[in-house]
Amino acid sequence: MKTIYFTLLFFVSLSAATFAQTKPKSVEDEKFVFLNNGATVGMIVKAVLKADKQRLKLTDQQMLPAREVIIDATVKYNEGVKKLKAARSMTQQKLRTLAVAVEDEKVRNYKAVLTPEQYTRLVSQHKRVYPESKV
Repeated sequence: MKTIYFTLLFFVSLSAATFAQTKPKSVEDEKFVFLNNGATVGMIVKAVLKADKQRLKLTDQQMLPAREVIIDATVKYNEGVKKLKAARSMTQQKLRTLAVAVEDEKVRNYKAVLTPEQYTRLVSQHKRVYPESKV
């Protein structure tokens, strides 16, 4: 009788643990650690995509690939800031170096999405913000 009881208890606890699991959190729901205002990665992505749509005149066909490029860059920057904070070594210079590296990669990834005119405009604007860039 005890064996049946423990077996039943085991299966009930196992099924309860299975139902208690939640879906993995979307990367866009993660907190954007550089800001202390409750912003999420998704909020940053949305704002950057809106700005890029206006400044680069993105078409509807370009929006989805552009969104992926922006998500990738935002996540990489967020992870880099997390590492700097964890190591307690966050300085303005290290943040600038991280930003330049991430933005350089973003510009290179954007090349496949943009027309030559849009890419030229993007590189020009990028060089104004990051003159030390190697793009």
